[in-house]
Amino acid sequence: DAAVPDAAPKRKPKISPSLLACDWSVMGAEVRRCLDAGATHLHIDIFDGVFLDSPLAFTFGPKMVEAIREACDAADDAVLDLHMCVDRPGRYVAAMAAATGSKGRFIFQWEAMGNLAEAVQLASDVTAAGMRCGVSINPETDSEAIHGLLETGLADMVDVLAVRPGFGGQTFQESALVKLRQLRHWRDGHASRSSVQLLVDGGVNAETAARASDAGADILVAGTFLFRHPQGLQRGVDDLLSASAHK
Repeated sequence: DAAVPDAAPKRKPKISPSLLACDWSVMGAEVRRCLDAGATHLHIDIFDGVFLDSPLAFTFGPKMVEAIREACDAADDAVLDLHMCVDRPGRYVAAMAAATGSKGRFIFQWEAMGNLAEAVQLASDVTAAGMRCGVSINPETDSEAIHGLLETGLADMVDVLAVRPGFGGQTFQESALVKLRQLRHWRDGHASRSSVQLLVDGGVNAETAARASDAGADILVAGTFLFRHPQGLQRGVDDLLSASAHK
């Protein structure tokens, strides 16, 4: 990774609050609070208790996703990024397409796929259903593993996990910065894939946001930092934007 250039970021990062960390009892109000604070994406973790093999890793279904979409005004251009940490993600494509309307991006876990052909088929099914498609990689997965999928043009986002998926409040893993630089370098070398966005997910705060932005992150997912910020969510969003704009 030392050979990968560490140039200044080319894009101003966007903020994506992770609704896993919000108050689920007032989800509609939390969605509005995020959008009013300037969030352009909403990160929705879909856990089925199987892929992550924990009864506690069980979150939202299509009905909740639909409610989140309905909490967005028609004029809102926010993207609903569905992080699908589920077993057999293809089962959920039709239901999530219906739930998100034109706002959805279906981000599946690379590790849930048996091989590249299976991943390409799923990505094709997602785009055919009218959603955008992304792919997420766990901390132990090398960035090179997804090059073949990215080369197809079916996936327009990579979710680089800086923590193990499943629970909030974890410590940011340095390997995510290496992968962001590697993926930015790959993107810079593939002009036809320049629209691929790089998202960093997990352990994001003002300090790690600055480093992730420098490494190439286009979108910063934050949960605990935003929803438990002592001065409120708006200040948390402002702090992330300020930190990531220091270059």
